[in-house]
Amino acid sequence: MIKKTSVNSPLTYFFFAFIAMAGLSYINFLPGVVNALAGGIGFSDVEAGQIVALNGYGGLVGSVIAIFLVRRIDWKRVIFTSMFVLIVIDIGTVTIDDYSVMLGWRFLAGLFGGLSVGIAFSVLARLNNPDRAFGALLFVQFSIGSLVIYLLPTIESQFNAYAVFYIMASFVLLSLVFMPFLPAISPVQKFIKEPLPTVFKNTLLLLLAITSYQVAASAIWAYVGLIGIGAKIETETVSMYIAVTGLLGLLGAMLPVINGNRFGRLYWILGGTLLSITSAIMLSFSPLTPLVYVVSMALLFISWPAVQSYLLAVTAEIDRSGRLSTIAVVVSSIGLASGPLLASSLLDNGNFSVMLYTCALVFLFSLLLLFKPLKIQEKEMGVTLSSQYKR
Repeated sequence: MIKKTSVNSPLTYFFFAFIAMAGLSYINFLPGVVNALAGGIGFSDVEAGQIVALNGYGGLVGSVIAIFLVRRIDWKRVIFTSMFVLIVIDIGTVTIDDYSVMLGWRFLAGLFGGLSVGIAFSVLARLNNPDRAFGALLFVQFSIGSLVIYLLPTIESQFNAYAVFYIMASFVLLSLVFMPFLPAISPVQKFIKEPLPTVFKNTLLLLLAITSYQVAASAIWAYVGLIGIGAKIETETVSMYIAVTGLLGLLGAMLPVINGNRFGRLYWILGGTLLSITSAIMLSFSPLTPLVYVVSMALLFISWPAVQSYLLAVTAEIDRSGRLSTIAVVVSSIGLASGPLLASSLLDNGNFSVMLYTCALVFLFSLLLLFKPLKIQEKEMGVTLSSQYKR
C-alpha cells in the first residue's frame, strides 16, 4: 500500500511544486529549446521564437479552461489525464520538421500542459503556507532549468536536437509517479471577504503587473543564449554561464520559503524588480564582456523567482479557493508566451539592444503597477514585524 505524505510535509510541497512545473517545463530551459529549434532542428531565430510563443498561448488556453474547473472537478483525475496526453504529444514532436505543423502541435502541447498547471496552482494555493508553496515551485523550476541547460549540449550530442522534447516528456512521467503519494487537500474555500470595487481594481493592477513582469523576463530568457553567442562567446560556454548563474535563482526561490511573510512582501518585490531592470540594461552594453554577461544574468535569475513567488502568494492570500491563483497562471502564461513573441519582433539582424531596452521599460511599468496594491494589501493584512512576532 502506498503511504501518502502529510499535508505539512516538505515532500508534499516538493511533489506539488514538481507537478505544477512539469506541465510547461520547457519554460525553465527556454534558451535551450530556442537554441535547438533555431539550430539542429533547422528553424530560423524568428520561427523559433514564434513556436515557443504558440506553445505558451496553448498553455494560456489550457489555464483559462482550468479557471472554470478548479471548483468542480477531481483535480487528481484531470491532472493525470492531461499529463498522459502531454507525454504522447512531447514524444510525437520528434517526428515533426514542418514549421506550420510544429506550430499547431506545440500549441496542443501547451493546451494540455496549461490545463494541468492551472489545476496544480489552485491546489498549491490551498496549502497551509502559500509563500512556501510558490517558493518551492520557483526553487524546482530554477533547479531543473539550470540542470537541463547545463546537460543539454551533451544530451543532444548523444541523441539529436529533438532530445529536449524527450526531457519534457520525462518530467511529466516523473510527475505521474509522484501523484499517488499526495495527500488529500482541503475542499475549496470561499473568498476571505467579499471583494469591493477597490479590491477588484487592485487585483487587476496586480495581475497586470504579473503579466508585464513575465513579458520582460521571458523575452530576455528566450534569447539570453543567442545574446551571449552574439557577443562572440562560445556556445558551450554560454550554456555553462546560463546554468551556473541560473543556480542563483535557487537563492531567490528560497527567500520566500525561509522568510515567508515575516517581514512583508512589498520591499522584496520592489527590490527584485529594480534588479531585473538593471539586468536588462547591462545586457545591452556594447561590447558585452563575459563578466557583464554573467553579472546581468545573475541579477535577473536571483530576482525573478523571488518576485514571482511573492506575487503568487499574494493572489493565494486574497482568494483561498485557488481560483485567483489559477487566473494568475493565465495572465502569467500570457506574459510568458508574449515575451518571446515581443522579443522576436524587436530583433534587428542580431542586434538585441532595442529588445533589451524595451524589456527594461516593461519591468518599470510592472513596478509602477504593483506598488499601490501591494502597499494596500499589506496594510490591510497587518503585515508588520511586530504583528508577526505577536502571532
